[in-house]
Amino acid sequence: MNIGVVLAGGIGSRFGSKTPKQYQTLCGKEVISYAISALKNCEIIDKVIVVASKDLFEKLKNQYDVIVVEGGSTRNQSLYSALSYIADNFDCDKIIILEAARPMITPDIVKFYLEKLNEYDAVITGQHITDSLGSFKQHVVNRSDYYLLQAPEAFDFKLLYKHFDLNSDITATNQQLPSDTKLFVNFNFEDNYKITYHNDLQYCEDLMKGRQNNEI
Repeated sequence: MNIGVVLAGGIGSRFGSKTPKQYQTLCGKEVISYAISALKNCEIIDKVIVVASKDLFEKLKNQYDVIVVEGGSTRNQSLYSALSYIADNFDCDKIIILEAARPMITPDIVKFYLEKLNEYDAVITGQHITDSLGSFKQHVVNRSDYYLLQAPEAFDFKLLYKHFDLNSDITATNQQLPSDTKLFVNFNFEDNYKITYHNDLQYCEDLMKGRQNNEI
């Protein structure tokens, strides 16, 4: 069984609105709807779970017909809530984790990550660093030694559940796994934009329109 998880518990303190960024409108739809739609329209996803605050349970269940579990005060606590629910209720083989504020995800990308798990234990999204990189501890930093980590991320469920620590300070999920974990880093999801500030909505809308134009 393959399960998709959408992390949607953030309050969006930097966004500057009473309505969290994942529930803002983007191209006529809620931002969160893009992640949910990508999972529900991927033919190899069996269940969709959204992690959110308790006051939004009924809205999400009724509007999107998904399983909803309560998030925690940190990303790791929220993810562990989903992992525990899955372990208690399903026989899961593969899991893919999305963030509600990253709306550029598609069913094809979801499928790509899950199919890569036939060869790897973990599949994550990476972005090359194109600016100069500074450090508080080093005078000279070679940016080619580093890359940025993002969701989506996919894992062999049993391996992740065995090693995941909800109290860990590590926010990159794959770094909680053993160092010999077989890892694939996807650097080809270049427009994996995250909504953080209010102006990001317009920028992301332009990205979506650009994608549509390129498909014509």
